Parts: sequence; C-alpha cells; structure tokens
Amino acid sequence: MERASLFADSPVNRGRQIELDVVKGLAILFMLLVHCQETFSVYPFAPTWANRLIRFLGSPPGAPVFMFALGVGVAYTRKNTPRDLAKRGLQLLVLGYILNFARDTLTCWLVYLRTGDPADQADAVHYLFAVDILAFAGLTFLFFAGAAKLRLHSIHYLAAALMGGAVNLLLSEISFDSPAVYRITDLFWGTSEYTWFPFLTWIPFPIAGYLFGQLLVHCRDKQRLYQYCLWICLPALLGLALFARQYGIDFGWADGFWESPYFHHNILGNLVLVSFVLAWTSAFYFLTPRLPQFVVGALCRWSRNITEIYFIHWLIISFTWVLYPDPIPLPWILAYFLLLVPVTDWAAVKFLSLKSRLLARQPSGRAAA
Repeated sequence: MERASLFADSPVNRGRQIELDVVKGLAILFMLLVHCQETFSVYPFAPTWANRLIRFLGSPPGAPVFMFALGVGVAYTRKNTPRDLAKRGLQLLVLGYILNFARDTLTCWLVYLRTGDPADQADAVHYLFAVDILAFAGLTFLFFAGAAKLRLHSIHYLAAALMGGAVNLLLSEISFDSPAVYRITDLFWGTSEYTWFPFLTWIPFPIAGYLFGQLLVHCRDKQRLYQYCLWICLPALLGLALFARQYGIDFGWADGFWESPYFHHNILGNLVLVSFVLAWTSAFYFLTPRLPQFVVGALCRWSRNITEIYFIHWLIISFTWVLYPDPIPLPWILAYFLLLVPVTDWAAVKFLSLKSRLLARQPSGRAAA
C-alpha cells in the first residue's frame, strides 16, 4: 500500500531532475580539481589533510556520481532504442581514444622530443590505450544497447550488476605481462596500471543509476523517496565502511589518496560507494533550494556540458604540463584550478554554440544543393 502511494504505474516525474544536475556539476568540478592536483603535484602526494581532502572530493563524489547519473539519464532519455544507445556508446568509445592521443600520446611525444628520455616515448604508446572514463562510458552505453535489444527487466539489471561484481572479484588476481593482451583485458578488469575505469568494476554504478531512475520517473513524492534513501543509505554506508575497516578491505580509503584500490575496487567497494552516491544525491535534493540561483545555474550548465568540459579541461591541463612540467606548490595549483574552471566553461559553451550553428546550416545547404 505504501509503495502504491509513492510510485505510480506510469511515468509522472519527467523532465530534468535538478538535484542530479547539481551533483553532476559538482562531480565535474571536483574532477577538474583532482586532475590539477595529480598533474602538477609532487608524486607521491604529501600526506597532508589538504591533499587528502582534494583526493576525496575527486573520488566518491566524482566518478561514481557521474556514472550513477549516466544510468539515471538512460532511464530518462527518449533516445533509448538499441540503435541510439549503441551509436552514443561508439561515439564515446572513439572519443575516449581521441582524448588519449591528444592528452597523452601527443604531449608525451612533445616532452620526449625535448628530453630524449625513453620513458616519455614509452608513455606515449602505453597511455594511448589507457582506459579512462570516456571509454568506460562508451562500453556502458553499448551494454545498455544490448540490454534494450534483449528487453531486460529491472531484475535482470540487478543480476547483471551483481554478476559483474562477482566476476570482477574472481578475475581481480589475474593479470598479464603482454601489452597486446592487457590492452584488451584492461577494458574489462584491472589488469594493469593503465586502466582506471575497467567495465566490470564500474558497471554497477550506471546500473544502480538506471534502477534508481526507473523509480524516480514513477515517483509521486520525491521528498519522501529521498528521505527513505537517507534513512537507508547512511546506516548502510556506516556499517559497510566499518566492516571494510575491520577486515582491512581497501577501496581507496586506507591511505586517504584513493588511487589503485579505488579504481580497481571489489563488490564491497561498489556497495559502499553506491550507498554514498545515494546519500549524497539525497542530501543535495534538500540542499539545492538553499543554494544561490547563480550557483545552481552554473552547476546545471556544467552537468549539461559535462563531456565537452571533460575533454577540453584535459587538453588545457596537458599542454600546460608540456610547457611547465615541474611540480608547483598547492596554492598555485588551486589558483590554476580557479582559472581553469571559467576558461573551460567558456570554451565548452562556445564549442557547443559553434556546433549548433554548423548543424543548423546543414539542411539548408542540402536543400540549396
């Protein structure tokens, strides 16, 4: 009876969900911050609270939130045919490797030409095949395309998430020395240091987002839904985190730097981080009305332009590193970040405006021809 009053049989909650735009906007903001830190800081990172805070902001509220929101977006999109989803997946997969070339291969070659260091030359090849978040997003859309083709139901998606976590756990100890092999297996599980978002590790997040989106689109009372999420997820988050601490299960938290154990976490990490994402999103449902309108507007714009911002900010950071490869102090990194945000925002808006104008001219051009 309770469920019937909270959820309708047909979609009643269409349109953009502001709280999700806000957490997505924050996710890309935190990604920019952590990428500035990891590019320009001394490595290994100094064990300071400032460094740990930046690494935390760029981790649980970053990629997991983005991937969860991607899944919600699939539940809401009207372009949900297998063809539409597969097309988007292939575009993102190709874009991921284009970014690898521009951000890593090209810049490492430029540095190699200056230094003559064979390590820079080797990095130019290795990082071309690295698995970043765009490649993972591409595989995710291909997964949803296959699921749409098979007409999977919610229970099948849940089974797929659990199966992915289980298979990832079984394969986690298997790695390969041959680059020809691990450049393929890196797409699916963490077989080398050149994969940050292997499919089996991270697919539970967009699936969780998709299942949540199915509830959200049928929800009559979002306030009650998000209250339930907080009441369930906060105790779950605390209990799972204490369990992980008790048994020494590391998914990035142990040293506070959220590095390899975070990117290659297991199914317990999935459960902890999904609980965090749901609690975080629920909290911002209640916080968003209290934020200044210009802040909400900026975060929503960054959410809409997230792919362009991600691509552009990496190009700016990478070529800055080519020009100035030496580490810089944290205050200067923060100053660079504060400059990077508006520049990237402006460039993304201009790029999309130009793209829109060029696409608008195409039909008239064909008609004239």
